[in-house]
Amino acid sequence: MSPGTRRRGGELEAAIYDAVFVQLERVGYRNLTMEGVASTARTGKAALYRRWSSKDDLVTDALKHALPEPPVVPDTGTVRGDLLDILKRHRDTLLTCRGAAFRILKDGAEEGQHLIHDVVHQRMTKPVRHLIHDVLTRGAERGEVRPEAATPRIASVGPAVVVYHNLTEGGALDDAFVASVVDEVLMPIVAPAPAPPSGPASGS
Repeated sequence: MSPGTRRRGGELEAAIYDAVFVQLERVGYRNLTMEGVASTARTGKAALYRRWSSKDDLVTDALKHALPEPPVVPDTGTVRGDLLDILKRHRDTLLTCRGAAFRILKDGAEEGQHLIHDVVHQRMTKPVRHLIHDVLTRGAERGEVRPEAATPRIASVGPAVVVYHNLTEGGALDDAFVASVVDEVLMPIVAPAPAPPSGPASGS
């Protein structure tokens, strides 16, 4: 840290949290260290230990800072529109924390698993699944969704595709990609069966 770099309060905190996500992206949870975060944030290690006693505490607070409060169910008027809205917000959250939450899970570090359950599960994965389930249930009532498709398991498909792409493909998570998940994956799964042909009866 340069002696001339003097930041306090929210400015320093934001720099530290950003450094956490940079380090998670570069080295993963298992290899993340307080020293590495301090170096990336251009601050002293003592500044971190004054507030956080371990990297678990630091990463937990960084995730809480980055992950939004659970959103409300959208109402665009169509199931497709609602799914697009939810998955775009899900994508935005992933980008905000640079996929850090799921890199912790992918890294397989046992000491980090409680972070996934306590922070990510409650603030991100669980709310998104519940939102989509609510949208599918409402869509089934309107005839836009097959009733048997309005299930928690189906509700987990869209977010899982987005996360998988973020972790393994590394491609753009732009609006076109999100729309493709809705149009090529979700809507075909949940769409009502087509009505049988209404032609003349056989033998007439």
